[in-house]
Amino acid sequence: MTGFVDRQRAARLMREAGIDALVLCAPEAFHYATGVSMGPAGLFRRAGAGFVVVPAGEDLPLGVVAADFNVAQLQHTAPDALVLGHPIWIETATLDPSLSGQALPDRIEAAFKASGRQSGFSRPPTFDLARSVDPLKKILGEFRLGRARLGFDLDFVPAADFAAMQVLLPDCAMVDGSPVLNRLRAVKSQGEIELLRQGIMLSEAGLDRLQADATVGMRQADLTALYRRGVAEAAAALSQPVATAEYVTLGARARSAHDKAMPGDPLKCDMVCIVGGYASDMSRNFTFGPPSADQAALHAMAERAFEDGLAALVPGNSLGHVHSIATQSLARQGLRSFSRGHFGHGVGQSVFSEQWPFIAADSDVLIEAGMVLAFEIPLYIDGLASFNLEDQFLITPHGPVAMNRLPRRLERIG
Repeated sequence: MTGFVDRQRAARLMREAGIDALVLCAPEAFHYATGVSMGPAGLFRRAGAGFVVVPAGEDLPLGVVAADFNVAQLQHTAPDALVLGHPIWIETATLDPSLSGQALPDRIEAAFKASGRQSGFSRPPTFDLARSVDPLKKILGEFRLGRARLGFDLDFVPAADFAAMQVLLPDCAMVDGSPVLNRLRAVKSQGEIELLRQGIMLSEAGLDRLQADATVGMRQADLTALYRRGVAEAAAALSQPVATAEYVTLGARARSAHDKAMPGDPLKCDMVCIVGGYASDMSRNFTFGPPSADQAALHAMAERAFEDGLAALVPGNSLGHVHSIATQSLARQGLRSFSRGHFGHGVGQSVFSEQWPFIAADSDVLIEAGMVLAFEIPLYIDGLASFNLEDQFLITPHGPVAMNRLPRRLERIG
């Protein structure tokens, strides 16, 4: 199995929640559990494109419902899983080499008949929830979960689909399994850690290129292009797909994206690099030429608060405690009215680089070894600068270990 589910941890979390199995519907959760994309059906972002059943009983395999177009890939990648298919709109056939002497239309028709499809078979316009729940019910029956308490990732499932599934699965208690899934995913496997570490390495290569080649007179789009070029060059030998998302702020206050960098301009580079679906997050800050005294003082505040908060980012502390320490640090430096909703977040595979858990004031989540967290101190002061100091950390039993190598100081361009 090439997914990232820690079955032992999953079983413990499900027992604590009183859940007999997780049933995962979101494309990101499907990939997390199987290591394989849900395929084109997942692009519609509706329940039924695929399911993964993670039983609380560790003696049972994973159960997977996939589009028939993707079943062979799943069976090859996850040979220990029980994989069943459901029809989607894409028609395909596998020719029998022994029939090579026959006319091509006859060979294709023979392939359709050999696939076991019933008379009158037709494909839906996209996919049909009822037709994907049928193989899900078979898996649940095989696992003796036909009357079980099932935890669905309801932070994904549309309300209409949930209501339909309740009708289709009348003997099961369907509850919200999202909190269990979130806690499960918060502690990363070694494979996930390496993808996140790779993303930071590539982002820093991009920032190296940006700092080296940026000049006064460049537009924001030009600066982003330099970062992307550096990432692409560093990623050239990788087999994993790589993508980026850039949150760049140029200038002391909001300006047109077509405006050019001028001497004294601050530059915030909050960069996301996605490797194999896993989004790493970091941020560094620059000025074109020497910073003003106020810009240097603002960044120094961020650096001080970062160091104070980082000292609390250790196993056993709550994320709310870390938020309190960072807030208190800024207050001691004079920012007594500063209010920030969170000072960082989990990272991994999601539709956005920020995911649960959040380093927020009301968070009672305890920091655990194996978590990967992005810790940040953003200070956005219109008319002066928008700075965000952000690193990504692997939490070890002894404390946080930075995945970044770039210094956290305010850097000069030119």
